Amino acid sequence: MRLITTALSLLLASAVIAAEPVTFGDTVNKQQITAVASILAKPAAYLEQQVTVVGEVTGVCTKQQCWMTLATAENEPRFRIKVRDGDMVFPLSAKGKTAYATGTVKVWPQGEGKPDAYQLVPTAVEIAGE
Repeated sequence: MRLITTALSLLLASAVIAAEPVTFGDTVNKQQITAVASILAKPAAYLEQQVTVVGEVTGVCTKQQCWMTLATAENEPRFRIKVRDGDMVFPLSAKGKTAYATGTVKVWPQGEGKPDAYQLVPTAVEIAGE
């Protein structure tokens, strides 16, 4: 009986811990969220501006874990959250979870002959728990 009680306690504790969001940097400003679609529709209006975005994480850098991409519509360019290597290390488990990020919108060059994409250089990131 004692073993069952201990096992249940550990299971409940791990569920509570798993539900906690993972945070990096300052506090995310969830009061003023800007839709990624709005940024991509009129990027010049947002360049070098501080915004907060929210979206589903669709990819995470597998080398330095220094960027995450957020879901965009099929006809829109990609949008990522990018930090200098080592400043924030995004977990690979973030893929499929909701992320909030506050930071500055920048151009993300895609190479010669390709249209630019856009990225957010964050000061704060929060990845939702389980």
